[in-house]
Formats: sequence, C-alpha cells, structure tokens
Amino acid sequence: MCAVECKISQITQQQTIQSTFYSTYLDTTICRTVPGLTKSQIELCYRQPDSTLAAIQGLNQAVKECQHQFQGHRWNCSSLSTRGQNPYISAILQKGYKETAFAHAIASAGVVISVARGCSSGLLLNCGCDSKTYKMRKPRSMSRSEFQTSWKWGGCSHNLHYGVKFSKIFLDSREKAEDIHSKINLHNNQVGRMAVSNNMQVKCKCHGMSGSCELKTCWRATPDIRVIGKILKDRYRSAILVDQTNLGKKSLRKFNVINQKKRRQQERLKQWTPRKNKHKRDLSYDLLYYQKSPNFCERDQNLDVQGTAGRFCNRTSSSSDSCSNLCCGRGYNLIKQKRIERCKCKFHWCCHVECQTCTTEEWISICK
Repeated sequence: MCAVECKISQITQQQTIQSTFYSTYLDTTICRTVPGLTKSQIELCYRQPDSTLAAIQGLNQAVKECQHQFQGHRWNCSSLSTRGQNPYISAILQKGYKETAFAHAIASAGVVISVARGCSSGLLLNCGCDSKTYKMRKPRSMSRSEFQTSWKWGGCSHNLHYGVKFSKIFLDSREKAEDIHSKINLHNNQVGRMAVSNNMQVKCKCHGMSGSCELKTCWRATPDIRVIGKILKDRYRSAILVDQTNLGKKSLRKFNVINQKKRRQQERLKQWTPRKNKHKRDLSYDLLYYQKSPNFCERDQNLDVQGTAGRFCNRTSSSSDSCSNLCCGRGYNLIKQKRIERCKCKFHWCCHVECQTCTTEEWISICK
C-alpha cells in the first residue's frame, strides 16, 4: 500500500516540477524587460520566450568571452556589459570598427551555442536532440570491423541546426537596411555561426564491464565559447577593411580589399606583364569592417568608451597589456598594494585544516 502511495506522490512531484519549469520558461516578462529589442525580436520573443531567454543567456556568455579575449587591450568590451543584458544597445555596435566585427561574430556564435545546448537539455519546447547520424573518421590504428563495432551514435547531440536557425532569425532581423553597415553586420554574424558549425566536437561515453570501454556511445556537441573566442580573435587580427566605394549591390565576396602596398605592386606589374589567372579571395570566413578604429585612449561618452585612465598595466610586458600601450604615453603611477591571504595550511587528521594569515605587498602600475 505504501509502495503505491509513494509512487503516486513521486509522479505528482514530477508533474509539479515539470509544470513549474514550463511556466517559468513560458513567462514573457523577458520580452518587456530587455531593452533594445527590435519589433521583430519582441514578436519572436512572445512566440518563443524560452528560446529567446536562451539567446539572451548566449549574448551574456559572448560578452564575458569578449572581455576575456580583450582584457589586455585598450578596448576591453566593458561597454558591452549593459544592465539590460543586451549588448546591442551599446553605441560601439552602431559603428563599423574591427572591434564591432568581433562583437557581432562572438554574439552570433554565443546564441547558437546556448540555443543548441538548450534544445538537447530539454529546456526549449520547439526543439529537441539532434537525431541525425554523422560519419566518423576511422582511426588509423583501428581496423574497419573494430571501428564499426566499437561505437554507435546515441546520447543527445546538440541541435546545431536549430541553434543556427534561431540565431539567424533573432539577430539578422536587426539588419533590415541595405547600407554597408547592415551588410557587414550580416556577414560577421554568419562568420560567428560558421565558426561554431565548423568546430563541432564528438564526445563519447564508454560502456562495458569495469569501464572496459567495449562500446562507446557518441554524440555531437557544440564547442566551448572559449574555443570560438580564440578562433574569432585570430580572425580579428587579420580582419579586412572594406572599400565602401565598391559596395553597390555586389556580394561581400566581391569586395575589393584595401591594401595600398599590393595596389602599388600591381600597378607596377601592369607596366610589364599582363594579368593571368586572376582569382578573387573568398572572404566567407574573414571578419570585415569599414571604419578605422579610434585609439580608445580617452573617455568618449558617445561611444561608451571609458578610456584607459586608471587601468592596470604590465610594466614588463611588450604586448597589448604593456604600460607603454595601455597608458597611451601618459605614463603610470606605482602603487603599493597589500594582499591578505591564507597560507601554510596543514591538514590534521581528521578532518581539520589550519592555516596562517599571510600579508604580501606588491607594486602595481596604474595608467595616469
């Protein structure tokens, strides 16, 4: 009798938890509280509040990753951290800088990852696991028969298709103009999505007696945002400045890249040899921008730029976080800082840890 009653109570608790979960994710409060959403985004939010919530979480993860990648730069993505959790209300995203290109790409990638993972974890009502089977490459050390019997698709693959689809609907809907700004943003959004698609990972779980791994269950998973951040940071360094005069109605792949040295070399070669086998560069994976960035040294309220005054710098570094770069020639101040921390910890059986309190002093450099 108790077993039956206990079973009924467990089912009731599960139903209560499930109903509470769905009511939480079907709440449309987020559609009214997040500032900066366009009309189409708000309409999408009311239709799919759970997916929109996952997208907003993806944007927040993208901002944190941007701050990590640019922590030693003059522009450190601090302006993208807004109270409304929407980085698109930042003024710098209305520009055409290299930094803007990176921000659009990492934001698009963040939405893909968050939504795709939300689908596989059962948090979203309009999607689920990716049930498609994919081909896996056979390791050289394994025979074909061993490879075929050693693993099978299972688990719950992250729904990349739906993540990419929702990212397009949610973010690309902001770019309705036919000007260079919208076209560049659409391109950089796509670069971020392709960075996720081209770096999907295969994760496996072993099965067998005592973890013998006689059989593996494998599924596809989206990469960590840190992996995508590094990839996009490399593309930021090699971002391409687009000549606005060559925009017109042409595709972004047909833009001419501004490179004065190459132009001069080509003009010289024209005088001696004709052009042969001219190939246009495929810009599908490159970040594009159309405005040269400011130095970000001084405070600029119009761009939400705080400047570098008061920033910590590294006196011994020669990279972007060096005092010579961050302080913009203004110099820096040395400040003695005391730090109190636990030290000389000892474990006493059982089970107590005793530590001493140590005070360390260090000199830190702050930009003037």
